[in-house]
Amino acid sequence: MNRVLLAIFPLFALAVPVAYGQKPAAKKPAESVETTVCKIFDDPSAHSNKLMKVRGYVKVSFEYSLLMDEHCPEKQIWFAFGDGSVPPQVLAYVNGRRNAPASLTVTLVKDKEYAELTRYLELSAKGAACADGPPPESLPDCTTYRVTATFTGRVDGVSRELHAAHMRQSQFDHPDGKGFGHMGLFDAQIVVRNVEDVVAVDEADLHVNTKPER
Repeated sequence: MNRVLLAIFPLFALAVPVAYGQKPAAKKPAESVETTVCKIFDDPSAHSNKLMKVRGYVKVSFEYSLLMDEHCPEKQIWFAFGDGSVPPQVLAYVNGRRNAPASLTVTLVKDKEYAELTRYLELSAKGAACADGPPPESLPDCTTYRVTATFTGRVDGVSRELHAAHMRQSQFDHPDGKGFGHMGLFDAQIVVRNVEDVVAVDEADLHVNTKPER
């Protein structure tokens, strides 16, 4: 009997390091779910702390960085990149008191699609600045663009109760700062991980195409 145990023990001893040396299975990246800006705006809490794929256009000004949808332009969410930055036109804004959930982290992918997006945003920033200063000696390219793309990123949203309370407020009510973005005015935000399918259209062409026919 002792001889049998002595014969088995070396085999068991060799098997243990193999088990301990095995690498744990790699964690699969979270899969995104397609949605729209309109749906996120209507029910922020249902999308909160989830990886979403959204197509929309970026609207930027001195204090605002927004993601919008042409099907519901009155419904806007705050737009930010995964590295904490915002588009170049945004020069001054005050964050709301709402803290974004930390359980789902995103890392910004700075690939050629991201570079294409930021290039058009920078061109638009320069174009918008044409109206702010004195006439230049040489005519610059004052073109501004509507930049549309598909964005994948984490959506953060306020609770259903807080969203309902905000929807009851009028434009004359003082904001409580409990949302996202500038002064916490927005009930949802997207924190972008990666960018796809960038399309830029001259905004002057958009205005021409939207003129009513006489």
